[in-house]
Amino acid sequence: MIVKKRFLPTLGAFIVLAMLLVYANYFETEEKLPPGVQKPVPILGCTDKDIISLTWKNTAEAELKVQYGKEGSRIISPADYPADQGEAEGLLKHFSELRSELIIAENATDTAPYGIDASSPVVLVETATQTVQLTLGSKTEVGGSYYLVRQGDPRVFMVPGYIKGSFAKSLADLRDKRLFSEDFGQASRIVIEDAAGKVELRQNESLSGWEIVAPASYTADGVAVAQMLENLRNLKVSRFVEDKPEDAAGYGFAPYRARILVGNRDNREFAIETGEMSGVDTYVRVMGSEAVHAVLTSELHGVLVDLNGLREKHLDIPALDGLKEMTVADASGSITIERKESGWMVGVQKIAESDVKDFVNSLGRTRVNSFAKPEKLEEYGLKDAEKARSIELAGDRGKLKILVGARKGASLSLLMHDELIDINAEADDAFNQFMNRLRRPPEDVKNVVIDAPAAASGSDVAEEDTQ
Repeated sequence: MIVKKRFLPTLGAFIVLAMLLVYANYFETEEKLPPGVQKPVPILGCTDKDIISLTWKNTAEAELKVQYGKEGSRIISPADYPADQGEAEGLLKHFSELRSELIIAENATDTAPYGIDASSPVVLVETATQTVQLTLGSKTEVGGSYYLVRQGDPRVFMVPGYIKGSFAKSLADLRDKRLFSEDFGQASRIVIEDAAGKVELRQNESLSGWEIVAPASYTADGVAVAQMLENLRNLKVSRFVEDKPEDAAGYGFAPYRARILVGNRDNREFAIETGEMSGVDTYVRVMGSEAVHAVLTSELHGVLVDLNGLREKHLDIPALDGLKEMTVADASGSITIERKESGWMVGVQKIAESDVKDFVNSLGRTRVNSFAKPEKLEEYGLKDAEKARSIELAGDRGKLKILVGARKGASLSLLMHDELIDINAEADDAFNQFMNRLRRPPEDVKNVVIDAPAAASGSDVAEEDTQ
């Protein structure tokens, strides 16, 4: 306790000394400012939370006004539009934090030398207590700063150059460019229509994945579907074309070129329709609105995904546990293996479980590059089914036959479910390796058994060996 009592006065003295140093340093800094250098002066003297509206005048367009509230910002003039929240909030910061770099004139009677006249850009900053008019002048002769005056204040300020852009906003700059505010986290149905036809997807009963239900039944690639929905959510307007077009057909909406619709679990639906291309853009409109906008065509490619892009990209191979028989064939002939109580067998020869497992799993892991109609099969070595290499799987799901075509570089062609499928050529190596293992002589095969009804006893074998 004695130590603490002695320490307290010392600590108190240290705090007082520190405060004195800070105070002295502050005023010493004030005194040592170089000639011509001034302490920055707040132009508005308010915070961003104090501002309730910004109004742009003397622009190329009609008066532009953004109103701020608890629910965010909204454009209220020249018409009612949702505002780009990020853009609008950034402007609040720009104006509320605006400081002078230098006071050029304390009592200017003529602002024309500073590029400030009736045609200069004007912004009205409204708070709960006042409306302040700011007028931007010309660029300073040295540096990238600008002249600025505040209505009712005789001074001419020099302000940072970044504020120039804040005075030159257009309606297109401030409008919300998102086509949808929905995040599509509750999506349960997707329909894509274009010249190629219609693709429809639905969530499965457990809501754990997606299934393609039209034009045929396929397993969907969950990652691809999620990415497509994310691309749709992030799709933004590149140009606001016409809010109330007299003739939408002139933009290619007769009725439309392509359409994507997303239905949520609460039965709400969202859709966009596409029209003609215009340079790097494509005209679009949102379901429920007659307004025509433009989006980058390159961004639409990530939304209007075709059937191949949405399908599961792995071969639909039955699981090993559900297989009972497998026949593989090449130019040298065919080999059938069967699952029996003792394991996988080729006749009386036992095949290592690992060999079968590795082959089946390699097929299931094979990445599909593309699906196509079975045309020009001769180009892929698949014209003659009798001569082609093949894999036939039989089990709980029935029979599945796969014709294996020619290898071309890194690709291998298959004919499966009446589809021409391009896969990675690694599957060709797996096929050849499996055939070689099946054709190994019995003495080279591990775990070979003789599954004969009347097996010879050990003594009999010994007697035969001695004869």
